[in-house]
Amino acid sequence: MKVNSLLYLAAAATLVSAGQFIPTGKRPDIDFISGAFIVEFLDDFDLSKSGISLNLEIGLSIDIRYKFSIFNGISIKVKSGHTGDDLAAMEGVKRVWPLQLVQLPTSEFSKENLVQPFLTSAHKMTGVDYVQQKFNYTGKGIRVGIVDTGVDYNHPALGGCFGKGCRVEFGWDFLGDKYEVTHIPAGDDDPIDECNGHGTHVAGIIGADARKVGAPQPFVGVAPKVTFGAYRVLSCYGGGSMDIVMKGMEKAAEDKMNIINLSLGRGSDYRSNPVAVLADKLAKKKGVIVVAAAGNDGADGIWSVSDCGLGATSTSVASFDNIANDFYYFTFNGVNYPYLSSILWEKPLDFPPSATFVPLLKSDGSLSDGCTAESYAGHNVSGKVVIVYGDSTCRSDARGFAAQAAGAAGMLSRSVPFGLAPLNGITGLPIASIEAHVGDEILAAYKANPTIKWSKEMKSFSIEGAGTPSTFSSWGFDGDLHIKPEISSPGGKILSTFPRKMGGYHVGNVEFIFSFQSCIAIIVDVDHELLVSRSIASGTSMASPYVAGAYALLLDKSGELPAQDVRQRFINAAIPGRFFNHTKPAPVAKQGGGLINVKNTITSKTFIVSDKSPTPDRIELLDSIHFTGKSVDVKIKNTGDHDIVYDLSHEPAESAISYRGGNTFPLTTPLLEDDEAIVTFSMPNVTVRAGKSVKIKVQFQEPSTGRASEFPYYSGYIVATPRTQDASPARLPYAGIKGDISQVPILDTKSGFPSLTIYNATSHMPAPAEEGHKIDWDVDQPQIHTRLGSHTPELSFRLHDYATDRLVGYLDTPSGIGASPSGRDMDVFPNGRPFFKTTDWRDGKIYTDRDAKKATTAPAGKYKVVVAAQRKLSKGVYPNDFEVYEVAVITL
Repeated sequence: MKVNSLLYLAAAATLVSAGQFIPTGKRPDIDFISGAFIVEFLDDFDLSKSGISLNLEIGLSIDIRYKFSIFNGISIKVKSGHTGDDLAAMEGVKRVWPLQLVQLPTSEFSKENLVQPFLTSAHKMTGVDYVQQKFNYTGKGIRVGIVDTGVDYNHPALGGCFGKGCRVEFGWDFLGDKYEVTHIPAGDDDPIDECNGHGTHVAGIIGADARKVGAPQPFVGVAPKVTFGAYRVLSCYGGGSMDIVMKGMEKAAEDKMNIINLSLGRGSDYRSNPVAVLADKLAKKKGVIVVAAAGNDGADGIWSVSDCGLGATSTSVASFDNIANDFYYFTFNGVNYPYLSSILWEKPLDFPPSATFVPLLKSDGSLSDGCTAESYAGHNVSGKVVIVYGDSTCRSDARGFAAQAAGAAGMLSRSVPFGLAPLNGITGLPIASIEAHVGDEILAAYKANPTIKWSKEMKSFSIEGAGTPSTFSSWGFDGDLHIKPEISSPGGKILSTFPRKMGGYHVGNVEFIFSFQSCIAIIVDVDHELLVSRSIASGTSMASPYVAGAYALLLDKSGELPAQDVRQRFINAAIPGRFFNHTKPAPVAKQGGGLINVKNTITSKTFIVSDKSPTPDRIELLDSIHFTGKSVDVKIKNTGDHDIVYDLSHEPAESAISYRGGNTFPLTTPLLEDDEAIVTFSMPNVTVRAGKSVKIKVQFQEPSTGRASEFPYYSGYIVATPRTQDASPARLPYAGIKGDISQVPILDTKSGFPSLTIYNATSHMPAPAEEGHKIDWDVDQPQIHTRLGSHTPELSFRLHDYATDRLVGYLDTPSGIGASPSGRDMDVFPNGRPFFKTTDWRDGKIYTDRDAKKATTAPAGKYKVVVAAQRKLSKGVYPNDFEVYEVAVITL
């Protein structure tokens, strides 16, 4: 539809002006469609009745991409050059967002062959096997919508058909066959996934059933009788736009999906994301439960959780590694040890019994990293298998080339710090990773010349780190210190379905196919009429659908429940996990309530909640300034048919230090310490009568140790343990930060940001703005460069009078008056230089105040250009609630 304006409000007397433009800060992995926006109207503006007509006041010209129904708004492409601030200033507008592109999270995929179905071990971790076998809950009658890359509904484990009476009964393709990012897609009614595989893998985790379709090793999803809705919103390359995702969510609600899974997203850490806003509306208006991946940015430290699960009613899901996986192995001193072949070797290692193994030692007797030719000086490794220390000093290909140049017959890399590190390797040289303790044992015994026997078969092993929080899983909080993620489930090494048409070459009785585009391993059984494609993948994209399937099992038992009730029951029944070789639970920011336990969730008679609304399933203590823990009412409810006595206790988690030594960016790996809150109860135990509830008071004191200047994150669980045989305890997570969170550094001034340069149209070269530089708008383009160490609720660019420091206005930029809420910029360019954002000041225009409906030309004079970043949890009063940095003095 092509129109010339946004809205006409002749009779809307209750509507007010001054909407909010929320320009999310760009990151290298997030981009936007230029000039396109999502516009939300006030709740009492009826878009369907009022229509859309010409608004002559600002001369707006747009193309409408989509109209929404549950979300009261539209997505548009502006053709008249107007900004998000122009749109937000119009009457009836509540909020405006730039149209963000979305991308599947980066997942880890495995090429390893399969012997045992890995979902079996995942189901043992979570009690799903017990619930399926003991109670026969299967999710029958529950509808689960998959908003993703579509689903290969022809896959026999997913029903083999699409439409009425099929497992995949509902769906829509919002992209069509000729999708282009910047164009409005022409969708169709066929949501098949034949070119990516992500959505098909997600569907299989939720509810595949490969027990009767001739699979080599039958496997079953979490809820094998759910009805699917497949909504294709992401392309063959895993990309799409936010408005298409929202249309998929609304279509799922229209099709009466009980649960929607979103294994996608990244970005800002604030709930103002339009997908999060829509998710809360779906829960409130339609009773739909939205489950979303927490993200795979664990290497970025705290505040890296994905934005699509930040809604107050949504469930953000973290990942645990599977407890067991199948590996090739070798026998050393009579003990079997697993190894993981490099991707480019592709097959099991097969050295002759006569092969000699030589640890590559440094002068101090420790293992060398083997990264360079110098590492091999003085070592004769010709025809031998070298063992090296596989830390992060260099990549596995560098180690491989150095070993190959030295004449080595192969290389074993001792994983650091634990587990089996995935290695890319090189062609032509057998390379594999081994566990840390195995490397140490070989190092200790190699002088005795022990024999090593290599097996061509696979066995199931529980390796170091199995059953613990996944390192790739993103850390919370969100930007306002809300607890995210809420819950965890198996996401590391998960077997599921994969599109049949993404096949390969026949090799004997079983095909082993590797798609380099998708980085997924596939096993295809060619002895049966229907191909049963399967793959193993790792990521919170796998953990999220596991929870969606688990939610379906609970709804199968209990019928429809509000989204927050379902989430609360799973949090109460979850079991906190520990990092490998640690004694305390991992921080709540890493795992939420812990690993789901479906058996406990479905059988438990005990609930524990706080009186905090709208999130009674956790206690959010915030920071020292806004501390909420002096007295918290906690309710224990007994839904059983007899009285129960509960013992109350505190289970502290490890604290996490992310700021040490004045660093601007949080540490990529938080330092874990034993600091813990002091928790006291109004009574040590309590009797709760059948069908009743009792309130107790819980008091918190911040940890006595730990420096407030380092903003230690402390957390743990309030535990109610019933004195009833075979009954499981119920837990309520809490979390807080010691210190004043408003003092967390935002602007990366240590790296020379923010700054202002002048791009000259004649010389085509940017140059730093000298003090007093007179801007010639015919040839000069001022550009502001920013780099943020932490998220900010608002980043704005201001023009102040040089003499009086009076605010003259906000710079008119392509993203409005700023870029907020804005995410941090931890990335670096390939040359090692820090990544930063560049914002153009357009033609000397300014908005004289936030509610100005039109940008005007700044008057002539001498000015300061100021970058202002709002501090966390502040009210936004300038300048006290902002980090303020003067970037230049210019003359207009």
